[in-house]
Amino acid sequence: NRGLSEAEESGQVNHTAMALSTLDAEGAPRVRFVLCKGVTEKGLRFFTNLESDKGHEVARDNRGSVAFYWSILKRQVRIEGTVTPVTDAEADAYFATRSRLSNVGAWASQQSRPIDSRESLLAQVETVSARYGDAVPRPPHWSGYHLHASKWEFWQDHPGRIHDRWTLQPHAGGWKMWRLQP
Repeated sequence: NRGLSEAEESGQVNHTAMALSTLDAEGAPRVRFVLCKGVTEKGLRFFTNLESDKGHEVARDNRGSVAFYWSILKRQVRIEGTVTPVTDAEADAYFATRSRLSNVGAWASQQSRPIDSRESLLAQVETVSARYGDAVPRPPHWSGYHLHASKWEFWQDHPGRIHDRWTLQPHAGGWKMWRLQP
């Protein structure tokens, strides 16, 4: 949480953007950016369409990793672990904080599937928008995940590529930290 707060305070654009890596059906890595929507005792939280490529990949193999890069702070954080679903209550609570258009989009978009044109997508948005009033319910195919950390790695840029790197891992009921050479 401290890193996210520092990135926000620095003026970093999209400070919650994190590159999420999952594994496809053949075990090949796939990466895309998602937004971190909080850090809790359960892990880093993000939300998505469960029928998207990433939703299918997490369902097949729940190993994942994320990376943040904050150029203003010259800092990177990598986290590895397992991805597990949030509760329906957590998904409902977060969905209620989103804009109406974002919630309409959750119904209108069949994420990761081909579509013939942008106009077709916009027509689907209009159809869904007309169906609901101000309160758009959360679709059953839309929820979120926690990335439970099994390893954290921190990197801080320094002149001459004499960077500062360190790792944290759970160990004997606590955490073990060690430095890495740049």
